[in-house]
Amino acid sequence: MVAQWIRLCGGLLSVRVRGAEPERFLNLCAQERIALRRIERVDIDELRAELSVRDFRRLARVKKRKRCRVHITRRRGLPFVLRRLRRRYALWGGLLLLCLVCYELGTRVWVIETEFPPGVDGYAVMAELDRLGIGIGTRSADIDAHAVKVHMMTALDELKFFAVNVDGNTLSVQTAAATEPPEVDQNRGVRSVVALRDGVIDKMIVRRGTAKCKPGDAVLAGDLLVDALVEPQDEQQRELGSARLVDANADVWASTRRTVTRKLALEAQQKRATGASRTRYAICFGKTRINLYFGSSLTQGNCDRIISIETVRLNDHFVLPVSLYREVTVPYTAQAVVHTADEVQGRLEYGARRAVEAQLEGGSVSAMQAEVSEQDGAAVLHAVLWCYEQIAVSVEDGRTQADLPDGTDGAEQS
Repeated sequence: MVAQWIRLCGGLLSVRVRGAEPERFLNLCAQERIALRRIERVDIDELRAELSVRDFRRLARVKKRKRCRVHITRRRGLPFVLRRLRRRYALWGGLLLLCLVCYELGTRVWVIETEFPPGVDGYAVMAELDRLGIGIGTRSADIDAHAVKVHMMTALDELKFFAVNVDGNTLSVQTAAATEPPEVDQNRGVRSVVALRDGVIDKMIVRRGTAKCKPGDAVLAGDLLVDALVEPQDEQQRELGSARLVDANADVWASTRRTVTRKLALEAQQKRATGASRTRYAICFGKTRINLYFGSSLTQGNCDRIISIETVRLNDHFVLPVSLYREVTVPYTAQAVVHTADEVQGRLEYGARRAVEAQLEGGSVSAMQAEVSEQDGAAVLHAVLWCYEQIAVSVEDGRTQADLPDGTDGAEQS
């Protein structure tokens, strides 16, 4: 297939050869290295073949030697197309204009990617960029990244970092908030680690302090897990100093048990399609939208609208300012439907699991046991979930070095 396209670029000719000895004609073509393709014997003294324009010029010597007549029946390929179009000035002018338009479109911004972390007002940032004349359709060469950064950092006090980067037709905006949550000071005083909730300890990572339990122990909420009091463990430590108080720090993972109760009304409104869906299209050139349908874009009655937008991209960096809007409208009516408790049990269990997972800090739900019943027109779910989570929490110890037994005064506090 690729070879055929290459031959078409050089031009192909379909010929009809008539002569007394077609076989000797083919032998002479082979000696002269004239490549004939798609050879077809039509009559005893006639055959048809296909060859390139270059080989056709060399065919003159063979014709004279064998006294054959060669007629061109078809011309194909790029040289013949260009010959037919060489006087169509409007076509060439339109092609030149298209190239200029594509070049101009490639020098402008058509996609803006933003990254606004918590603490940064995205609307204020985009409004300030708009006042600077930076938006959809702005020439990429007119954007001075350094000048924009200096202006934005001066105009908006909430920014700690700001940067704009132009990659092809895409403008990316990166920001960082000036007011970030303060880092936790690990040396903030004397604190102990206690259990946040009941559970069975699976794993402990003690960084500072004295562990008061071990994996496999069952603990209750409020039980001491890691004590702030560190006592000497060997003779060498006793020589260096006595017991001391530290800021206990540890991660304690445990298997916990949670109970959840959720309710859901059995009577609900359900949508039912009342007619065939309707699809409408529109094309957006930059900021201009052209509807490819008649009438208003507003819908009457209850309808679900599904809108999808497809942007024309040549690659990851070159984006054309052309988008296709596809809108599917489905009319419906709402009618009351009464479910049973068994039908909504799956939704209730899913909601219970998601509610518990939202409360876990890096943990997970390992198992769940649930029962559902009907009460006053609603389905009531009583679920027990077994979780794997981190239960360690630091609390103020309240003790000072003076509260320790005699002989500990003057001990170094870390």
